Amino acid sequence: MRFRTTIADVSILTRVVLSIGKVTNRCIIRLTPDKIHLICTGDSDGAQIWSQMTVESLFSDYRIESNFQNQINLEVSPETLLKALRSANNATEVTMRLVKRNNDPLLSFSITSNTATGAKLDIIQDVLIRVLKPADIAKVKEPLCPEPDVHIVLPKLANVRTVVEHLRTLSSSLTMSANMEGELKLSIQEDEIKLETTWEGLSHPALDSSSQEISTADKSVHRPVTLEMKSFLRFLSSYVVATTTIACICENHCAIFYVYIGDVEKSSGVMTFFIPGLLSDS
Repeated sequence: MRFRTTIADVSILTRVVLSIGKVTNRCIIRLTPDKIHLICTGDSDGAQIWSQMTVESLFSDYRIESNFQNQINLEVSPETLLKALRSANNATEVTMRLVKRNNDPLLSFSITSNTATGAKLDIIQDVLIRVLKPADIAKVKEPLCPEPDVHIVLPKLANVRTVVEHLRTLSSSLTMSANMEGELKLSIQEDEIKLETTWEGLSHPALDSSSQEISTADKSVHRPVTLEMKSFLRFLSSYVVATTTIACICENHCAIFYVYIGDVEKSSGVMTFFIPGLLSDS
């Protein structure tokens, strides 16, 4: 098993790992010849992230070899990985490779940068990992969800986050609803409080022919799902990397968010967030 590459865009990888670290303290890195996947199966709230990025958008001089279809699966702490990546800010060259020291598997970062005086500075950052066997990774499966009732392009996540930060002190849950006329609503309701924020004039992504039936229903009807507030806020942490975000609502079941890294048409990758809906008391 061999893996070695030069990180061409430390910034993107840092922001993706930062977003993932808000959801869980462990994640899976799946390295393949053409893509890198970062997978988080979440904790007790059921939120999950399934992200993938193209190798060419992040790396150069990429070399991978294994007996498992040239695929390597690792489990790592996002917090520890983030520390290594942050130490590579403003580096002139960053090499990442799989090594073993004292019988421990590691992702080793060789970081080259320049001091204020122009002298060359070399730093080694080692991140402890667990190499997953094919049998382990076979148990990790993407959630099965029903066909979404609504697809809508969200406003800038930073703006949505500002609104939700105000709501978090008033309720532990939030209802998100949208229709096919460009309307999105975020609302909370408690015994003595009811607040609602509405966005209008939002766009809808083009649907393939198999999904076109969704848009032929009554376009004004809002399809809701109630989410745990902390789970929604964790998803909104991806504002640091998001360009375009598409929300898919499976009414009263779950919400799926596709966070595109870069332009949608030429995206270098996408982070997919699955957040289960809360059961109604009624």
